[in-house]
Amino acid sequence: MIKFISKIIIVLAIFLAGFYFGSQQALSPADGLANFINQPFSPEVKVSLMLDFGADELKTFNNLTLPRNSTILDLLKKVSTENNLALKYKDFGGDLGVLIETIGDKTNNTKENIYWQYWVNNQYAQVGAGAYQLKNGDAVEWKYTKSQF
Repeated sequence: MIKFISKIIIVLAIFLAGFYFGSQQALSPADGLANFINQPFSPEVKVSLMLDFGADELKTFNNLTLPRNSTILDLLKKVSTENNLALKYKDFGGDLGVLIETIGDKTNNTKENIYWQYWVNNQYAQVGAGAYQLKNGDAVEWKYTKSQF
């Protein structure tokens, strides 16, 4: 029981650290303000999603359209609803955010230290799924894999 509680505390600490470091990032676009200003306004974003269930089981979803300011959590909800995939998550509220617990038939396994984790454009997540606002062209990858910490 103590091991289980320790692992839960570690997972929560990881999410807190992610939110802390995510809030420290600069808010200006990486490629400069001039390029940002010159981009045409669109009320939607188009993104792609890959779900890696392990054991060579992949599901890909391309050219998904969502309203501007949608989050990765919104993307998961859309894909799970449209494709009859189970999606379970726990919302801790505030800065703690959302923890994805189950996608499809894979549920986080604290004993094996295997969790659902995401990357955007090949960069490991710095904020929770409910905090990251999607940008046009983002490639999101969720992996059911050993914890990165």
